[in-house]
Amino acid sequence: MNNLELSHLKRLCDKHGIDYFEIDNTLTYHENKEHIQSLIRMISRTLDTFEIERMAELQKQYVKEHFLSYYVACSLAGETNSVEVGQPIDYPSFSLKVYIESR
Repeated sequence: MNNLELSHLKRLCDKHGIDYFEIDNTLTYHENKEHIQSLIRMISRTLDTFEIERMAELQKQYVKEHFLSYYVACSLAGETNSVEVGQPIDYPSFSLKVYIESR
């Protein structure tokens, strides 16, 4: 394996959080890549079943305990705009110049 192939494998390991010790210098690049991709699939299946449920529970608990900070974060992200309120009412904007001229 040359340095370019080794750097590609290390970048793949960094991207998915896999330790460099999984790279075996006695194997070819394609064998190492296949091994790392099998680890990635195994990790993703584990995360899909267990971690998603756990993260949903943690999010519900966070919303219950820190509602105001969660609402402020959603408001800053623009996620609190309702679509069921109807058309906006257009009031004429206040102009001090028009008010003074009318007096």
